[in-house]
Amino acid sequence: MRIFRRSPLVSVILPSFNHADFVGDAVRSVLAQSMRDLELIVVDDGSSDGTDAVVAALDDPRLTFIRLADNRAIHPRNLALARARGTYVAFQNSDDVWAPDKLAAQLTVMEGRGRPSACFTTTDLIDAAGLPATDSWASGIFTATNRPATQWLRYFFDVGNCLPLPSAMVRRADLARLGGFRASLVQLGDFDLWVRLAALGEFHIIDQALTQIRIVEHRNASAPAPRTSRRSLIEWASVLESYVQSPILDQFDRIFPDLPAASTTGARKVALALRAWGITSAHRLFADRVMAQVLDDATQRADAIAAHGVGSIHDFLRHRGESEFLWHDPGAA
Repeated sequence: MRIFRRSPLVSVILPSFNHADFVGDAVRSVLAQSMRDLELIVVDDGSSDGTDAVVAALDDPRLTFIRLADNRAIHPRNLALARARGTYVAFQNSDDVWAPDKLAAQLTVMEGRGRPSACFTTTDLIDAAGLPATDSWASGIFTATNRPATQWLRYFFDVGNCLPLPSAMVRRADLARLGGFRASLVQLGDFDLWVRLAALGEFHIIDQALTQIRIVEHRNASAPAPRTSRRSLIEWASVLESYVQSPILDQFDRIFPDLPAASTTGARKVALALRAWGITSAHRLFADRVMAQVLDDATQRADAIAAHGVGSIHDFLRHRGESEFLWHDPGAA
C-alpha cells in the first residue's frame, strides 16, 4: 500500500553558499519555530567550506538537503520552489536568524482578514557574533510602513526596494502563477518579485523584529560595491519593465494619479518613460528601452504622439544623445 505524506502548511526555502559559520544558526532558527507544520529545503549552491557537513549534522525529518556541484549552475530558490509542497512559502538566508514565533505571527496575518499576497516583519541587524550591528550600510534601509498595493507599486517605481527577503511569507500558488524568481537577476531578484506580487494583492508588515539580518563586512551579497552597483543598475531597469506590461500597466491611472490620464498602451508607456528620465540612471536606461519599443510599434507610436505630441519623440532623441550609460573602468573592483 502506498502511503501519501500530508503536505506541510509552510515550505521554507534556504539557499546557502560558503556560510558554514552561520548556516547552522539559520537552519536551527527555522526548525525551532513554534509553528511546527513546516518543511525546510536547504540548497547548498556549490559551497567549498564544509557547509554540507554542518547541515548534514542537523537531524530533523522536516529538513531536505540538496547539494549542487557547481555554484550558479541552477537557480537555488527556483529549484527549491519546484520541490516545495506548502500552502505558504517563507524565505530564509543562510546567515540570518528568525525569532521562534515568526512563522506563527505571519500565518495569523496571511489567513486573516484581507488575506494579503505577502507578509513581512520588521528586522534587527546583527553582526558576525549575533550582537546588534549599528552604523552599517544596511541601517535604516528597511521599513515598517504599511501601504496599499498601488502605493507600494508607486514607491517601488520611484524609490526601490525596502522589504527584506528573509522576512517574507507568500502564497505558493502566487509564486507558481508568477513563475518564481527571474533567474537572470542576481542583485534584485527579490525586488522584482515584490513588484510582481504587489500587482496581485496587498502586503502587510508586522511591526515586530522577528527577523535578524546578519551584516558582515565583505560577505553580504547586497553590500555596496562598484560591481554590485553596476549589476543593480542594469537589473533595476529590467525590474521596471514590469510597469509597461499587464497587469501593472492596466493599473496605470491608480498607481500614477499625478501623470496625465492615458487610455492606450503607447501613451502610458511614454508617460512613464518621460517621468523616469529624471530619476536615476537605472530609470533612464528603462526609459530608453521603453521609448525604443514604442517607436518600433506603429500603433503605439501613433497613440503616444496623439497623447503627448511629437515633442515626446524629440525628447527621447535628445535624452538618448545626452545620456551616458557606460562604465569606463570595467576592471574596477
